[in-house]
Amino acid sequence: MLKKQEFGDDEIPIFDEAVIYKRGEYWQFRMWLSSEGKYARKSLRTRSQATAIAKGKDCYLEIFANQKMGKTYFSLTTKEGVQKYIEHRSKDVETGQIVSGRLTTIKTHLQHWLEFIGKDTKLKELERTDCEDYFHFRITKSKRPTKQVTVQNEQSTINSCIVSALKSTLLDIPGQ
Repeated sequence: MLKKQEFGDDEIPIFDEAVIYKRGEYWQFRMWLSSEGKYARKSLRTRSQATAIAKGKDCYLEIFANQKMGKTYFSLTTKEGVQKYIEHRSKDVETGQIVSGRLTTIKTHLQHWLEFIGKDTKLKELERTDCEDYFHFRITKSKRPTKQVTVQNEQSTINSCIVSALKSTLLDIPGQ
């Protein structure tokens, strides 16, 4: 439910939970996401009120549907994604799918990756090529000689972590 109940000439409520409004000559979309404690905002890139209403409804429905599936609107940082992945893999220890030593290895692999990629990098901002220099980083920054197979195993863990994060928590809205 919208906090605001009275609207100006250039503000139109969408499904009683979002609003479109004019900023300059262009229409914008805004919706409060209580689960994330932030507003989802998006330029609708139109000057037409009728087009803005249609696009606003589409934005609302997409966000609402993805929230129902448990996805977030805003991207997690790599550190948050790693924490969620480790929590997920901890359940595998409890059920006997992996041993606690394997979980420790996964944590170590992901700590090396966080040192390389940066803990505050947004998962949504990662490109396919961002880890191309990971092998070089691990070989040159390691205190002890690192074997190629070790880095390959780390890359497998990293890939699993990223895929898991993308499947379970990220919402990619075109045009953002």
